[in-house]
Amino acid sequence: MLYILLNWIYIFLICLGMGAILNSILRTKTRLFYTLLLGIFAEMILIHFYAIGFPINEFFYGFNFILASFGIIFHKKILSQQIKSAISDWKTWKKPIQILGILLTILILMQSATQPFIVDNETYYIQTLKWLNEFGLIKGLTNLHIFFGQMSGWHLLQSGFNFGFVSNSLNDVNGFLMLIFTGFSLYHLNRFFQTRITMDLFLGLIPVGNLFLFQFLSAPSPDLPVFLISQLIFYLFYRNYVEYQGDFKMLFILTLLLILTKITVVPLLILPLVLIIRHQLFKSEWKYAFGISLITLSGFLLKNYIISGYLFYPTEILSSFLNPDWKAAPEMLRLFFEERPEYEIIPNQLSEINQENFFQLFKNWLLEPGLRSIFNKLIIVLLLIFPLYIRKNKTLFWLYIYALVQFGLLYFTSPQYRFFMPLIIGMSLYILAKLLLHSPKKVIPVFAFFSLIVVVPLIFSFNVSNLKNSEFMPDKLEAYRIENIIKPAKNSLHNFEYELIEEGNLKYNSPIGQEEFFWITGDGDLPTVNRRMVEYFKKWYKIRPQMRSESLKEGFHAEKLKE
Repeated sequence: MLYILLNWIYIFLICLGMGAILNSILRTKTRLFYTLLLGIFAEMILIHFYAIGFPINEFFYGFNFILASFGIIFHKKILSQQIKSAISDWKTWKKPIQILGILLTILILMQSATQPFIVDNETYYIQTLKWLNEFGLIKGLTNLHIFFGQMSGWHLLQSGFNFGFVSNSLNDVNGFLMLIFTGFSLYHLNRFFQTRITMDLFLGLIPVGNLFLFQFLSAPSPDLPVFLISQLIFYLFYRNYVEYQGDFKMLFILTLLLILTKITVVPLLILPLVLIIRHQLFKSEWKYAFGISLITLSGFLLKNYIISGYLFYPTEILSSFLNPDWKAAPEMLRLFFEERPEYEIIPNQLSEINQENFFQLFKNWLLEPGLRSIFNKLIIVLLLIFPLYIRKNKTLFWLYIYALVQFGLLYFTSPQYRFFMPLIIGMSLYILAKLLLHSPKKVIPVFAFFSLIVVVPLIFSFNVSNLKNSEFMPDKLEAYRIENIIKPAKNSLHNFEYELIEEGNLKYNSPIGQEEFFWITGDGDLPTVNRRMVEYFKKWYKIRPQMRSESLKEGFHAEKLKE
């Protein structure tokens, strides 16, 4: 916990300085919380371009610290005012809310120090950060493991904060985001008791989902920022829809931040577009919007092109005229738009699955096991009942239109329950806020119970065998361990031993004994990929990964094997 706290201080300083620099360019007056979010965006953009030619190592950290320090020094007056204002706000909070803030900070620290529970951490998060820290963006990395092509802007951000050259346990950017969002929520929870405004309560209730949200703290999952920041985007849109409050720039940057984090949220662009049209902002904001969009899009496209050979991986959009030698084989891309195969499933069986009619697929989706079934049903119920609230509040109309478009895009491309969670959280929080709006005495007890319930799985080992979404996930959530007071738990659930395998000109490490889930890589030395996965692609798609030269830095290409 101590190491995490020190890392949070470092993240705070970097985001403070980078946020101050971006804020001076935008010329906006904002609060400390928003400055930190601007800093996260600026840092993410910086790493996108820096990693094109250089590793995110100690030299980057030194350069980054100097740059952020200049930002703090040159804007110390404004930053000092923002920090003093945040402290003053804290002093005005109700005593129970202050106590909740202290308790939640401790719980976030404890959860951040536990072992990651997310399967994606074992398949590609750990390895992605290693590649970034040692080499930066590598040409054709997707050819080594197709999941590496999903590298998120959030992973690039984490590579700038994990001190990978001295430790592999400091994956704390999610914990930091949860910390500042908790403070932001408590600010609005306290404000609700003065304003009695629904949207203050909406933001104030975000931590009631902690039992779910906390599972994403100890790994650099891009899902958590999408879950949290999307609620802020909904709030800013709601606040500015009827009467413009000057928040377009912040709304637009947060939208771009989430698109860099997870491309599936691109329908969020509907919301800033509606504000531009409704309030006729084009003349005043088009230069800013165009400039920041061009920079963001350039970083996004360059990152995708380098690691996969495609501009909009995993689709082939606008990529037919680009044919670098490291371009991922088209056969690999199809796996993202079909049921992901286990080792025993062959391409012919995948085709049979895809031939099922719409109603069969919808029924199978609703009846998926574990948490998936619960949340799949819940999103349908929420989409059906939410129009009742639109009838009483026309401002919600465009938010509902966005929800329908987002649901449709996800359902027909990648209907994973995690991708629906921003909608589920947003609609659920709004309904809960409406239910509690006229019962203010119940707000703090409800908030305290649901936000602090996370202490149970932190203290006691919690069985989740009936809820887990992958057989590879453990049956129990590991409780917090006293030895993690100083140093957090290691970044992998498993202690695999690895065997060195030679495949053509490629020598790679493969986890020994990992047979049932061939996407797993774990915490092996670079390059690590599962032998079973390599054999699968050789057998069914007649391709295998090969090095482009004798150096790992030069990347990989897909070699087509003879029939």
